[in-house]
Amino acid sequence: MSSNPKIIIRMGSHAEKDYILKLSNQLDGIIIGANVVEATAGATASLVGKKLQLPYYIDPVTYVFGCPLDGIKSEQKRNKKTVIDYKRAYRRLAPELGDIFSNALANNIPVVPGNFTGSILKNVCQKVVEYQLKRLHAEFEKDEEYKEYARSIPSPAGVFSPYFFISSDEWLELFLRLSKTTADINPSVPVYSVLCADYESLAEKSFTDKIANELPETGVAGVWLWFSRFDEWAVQEKYLSAFKVLVQQLSEKGLEVYNRHGGYFSLALNKFGMNGISHSVGYGEKKDVLQIKGPPNAPMVRYYLPDIYKRISTLNIERCFDDLNIVTPQDFHDKICSCVICKGVVKDDRLEFQQFGDMRHATSESKRMSQTPAAAKRCRFHFLMNRICERNFIGENELSTIIREISNAQEKWKDQPTVVNDCNHLARWEAALSS
Repeated sequence: MSSNPKIIIRMGSHAEKDYILKLSNQLDGIIIGANVVEATAGATASLVGKKLQLPYYIDPVTYVFGCPLDGIKSEQKRNKKTVIDYKRAYRRLAPELGDIFSNALANNIPVVPGNFTGSILKNVCQKVVEYQLKRLHAEFEKDEEYKEYARSIPSPAGVFSPYFFISSDEWLELFLRLSKTTADINPSVPVYSVLCADYESLAEKSFTDKIANELPETGVAGVWLWFSRFDEWAVQEKYLSAFKVLVQQLSEKGLEVYNRHGGYFSLALNKFGMNGISHSVGYGEKKDVLQIKGPPNAPMVRYYLPDIYKRISTLNIERCFDDLNIVTPQDFHDKICSCVICKGVVKDDRLEFQQFGDMRHATSESKRMSQTPAAAKRCRFHFLMNRICERNFIGENELSTIIREISNAQEKWKDQPTVVNDCNHLARWEAALSS
């Protein structure tokens, strides 16, 4: 059992690097997707080699080549025409990882287990490992002016075996073969598997037993769990409990266990062997495997209410102020949040809290209001500060104390009509952690 869970931030773009750099001395590492590397290779190499003193991992994102390939396409301008084609980052990434991935794009046919015949499986594992170990070094080495900086880039904290979404027994067997073959390469850093499957697989005992019994035999150092559609705040208790049991079983077999997309419940599973969690700077605590086609919409970054470990509307929280007897800024800090961000925003009047929800028309033609960049930034920093405090609290306290805090939150918010419906997960969390 790990004594202190780790927080490893997923950097979705270089626009997020300021959050990571400012909090780097309090974080435990970062993960950078290979698509981000290919989109901004020079900037990524510079960040890792010269600016950021944190353990890092490169996620090879091989799973996208086994999913419907429309998910990695976008509208693009070519010769004054709009076409639908693979995003440039993935077009660059495929040949770096090997022919099996290039062929998938060329033929517009996803990778399937039957592609891994003969020596292909071992070759894929070697290419994927080499990519993670050498890609950033190669970016500097190809330029004589910056070649000397290549030596300043440390090795990643670990490498991931190639992984795909497990949707059948055939994919499950391939997962185990890829894990073992990658571990047998015996690189200079630990090898981790990524167990990627639908969350409903947690209810299949034959599935979880096979993972718990056979994955430790592959020789990997650990596993990153990614159960698609696993929403800690919404799934039934049976899935939370099954997730807890799987974490405990894998940990007891000697594996390091991480949740690739996790929140407070996953952090609390540190008491059952969870080594750490990963998420982005203001989102990413849950993620579906299937890609959403088309340009992403900028999400509303809502305020993270520490008591209930969830983001909710600032207006709904503000409507509770009178019932909670929050009159002064000090009342707010005592009963809502006392992080450095909240103390900097709510200084003179409780209504300054509204700054976390500031909205505006992005342009004079905009019909809808959108969150201001400043409000989104406040919410992200506030969330990260609280997540760091949560990590420390869990590391320093017994399970009984963690459960009691969850129970106290239910009692505090049960009579607040604008918040109570956002608290339904607390009872399920308490039951799953207590069982």
